[in-house]
Amino acid sequence: MRAWLPEQLHVRLNDRKTIIQPVDRGVDFVGQVIKPWRRTIRRRTLAVAASRLACMPHEQLHQAGNSYFGLVTQATASHQDCARLANVLRGRGKAVRGDLRKVYASGQRSENRG
Repeated sequence: MRAWLPEQLHVRLNDRKTIIQPVDRGVDFVGQVIKPWRRTIRRRTLAVAASRLACMPHEQLHQAGNSYFGLVTQATASHQDCARLANVLRGRGKAVRGDLRKVYASGQRSENRG
């Protein structure tokens, strides 16, 4: 890597910031832990999302809820992670699609939608 990066990408590693570790630990990047066999959302990222939804103004819940569902779905598609967000949103009076992937806007009916 030390030879390849400068030659191919014209960048170099900072020795004080570079940590060599087993690939099994994964790489923490943009709220996700990326491993060779899967991506998961970082626990702290999910906790921050849930706390923000819990105190967010009601008129912003629809857009933010769908955005957070997208984040979780891209990272892990974990039913447990989606359920945690859905519980916060349902507690705030929002309707959530049965597969826990979408929040409905006020006045939208959830039945017959897929």
